[in-house]
Amino acid sequence: MSFVGTLVRNLLGKPVAADFRDSAEHFVAVLRESGIELSWNKDELRYIDALVERLGGHNEYRDAIGCYLGELVARNFPGAEWVPGHALGPAVRVNGRHVFPLGWVYRRADGGPAETIARKLHKELGFPEDPEKLGAFTDSGARA
Repeated sequence: MSFVGTLVRNLLGKPVAADFRDSAEHFVAVLRESGIELSWNKDELRYIDALVERLGGHNEYRDAIGCYLGELVARNFPGAEWVPGHALGPAVRVNGRHVFPLGWVYRRADGGPAETIARKLHKELGFPEDPEKLGAFTDSGARA
């Protein structure tokens, strides 16, 4: 994070885009140490529902999964950028549309499969092409 970004965050007490990015990168590193290999590839969006299913019951992971989801969108869709101060919560803007990764993770964790993130991504961004064909993890954390 830049000095100015750190200064603004510390003075205002509000997160900036780099905070979400840093949280996502830390989350990926921690899961890799635990044997769950995450990457920044667009196809990882197919595994978000499985990740929430696996970790969403642990409240301490929800924000981190949301940051990871948002950063996946920001890195894989041209022109996408974090909008930390959106009135409805942290968002990522893509071609004039907003996705709400942290809110979506909480809704999926609390609401179960009826709140699938893949369907929301498909509706807003057209990816994954088939929101019913999603990835899964084995008990050991490998891709199924």
